[in-house]
Amino acid sequence: MRYFNRDSRDYHFEETMEAGIVLTGSDAKSLRTQGASFNGAKIDLIGNRPVLINLTIEPYKYAQNQQIDKTATRPLLLSQKQIAKLISYRRQKYMIVPVVIYTRGQWIKVEIGIGRKIRKYEKRAKIREKEEKKF
Repeated sequence: MRYFNRDSRDYHFEETMEAGIVLTGSDAKSLRTQGASFNGAKIDLIGNRPVLINLTIEPYKYAQNQQIDKTATRPLLLSQKQIAKLISYRRQKYMIVPVVIYTRGQWIKVEIGIGRKIRKYEKRAKIREKEEKKF
């Protein structure tokens, strides 16, 4: 199971990290069966703690508790060194974006990309290079 963020193609990543994500039981089951939507998903530092914002997980249809917020902020599990690195990148005006959600054994992980947004002329040059390589 791998769910990719299509918006991550618009970024040039300097570094990527793997983080755990805090989920409820029904969220985890729903993520394994139905997937997730990254529309507008981002990672922010609230009180020096990284959280995943606007990741849409549909409610699990067999869950007892149906009062679940689809786009709740979900804390990320990182070491203190990784959090310090994220804070320093954030001060340098880098964007922190979720790239992929996947399972590693029984755990659900999020790959975090740290980088800058690609400008339009850089995208065009990239597309031009791909076209030239084809022929």
